[in-house]
Amino acid sequence: MVDVNEIVRGILKRIDGIRVTFYHPETFNKLPIISYYELTTTTGFCADNAEQGQDSNVCIDIWGNSGAECSRIAILVDKEMQAESWYRSFSRDMTPEDGVYHKTMRYRKTIYFD
Repeated sequence: MVDVNEIVRGILKRIDGIRVTFYHPETFNKLPIISYYELTTTTGFCADNAEQGQDSNVCIDIWGNSGAECSRIAILVDKEMQAESWYRSFSRDMTPEDGVYHKTMRYRKTIYFD
């Protein structure tokens, strides 16, 4: 098993000028923010009585000052995730709360072990 959160954090940190945090931002006083966390990881591939890969699903949330800002960042996130062979399985604009706009995205990948 590999640490999916570490992998995803490394990918998202490539997006310049946007704070990246695990799970959920503690404060929303400096936007935009990208948050992420592992949803599920299951055995993906077995051979010779051993796990050789895992199927992982992650959640990435974008928090911003406008819907347009969230969409712009979502395009950047999608480009970086797909460059690393993650596949988007879901994307949705959430209802803004207290002036904070929110887009949630889901990605999946089978990760094979070295």
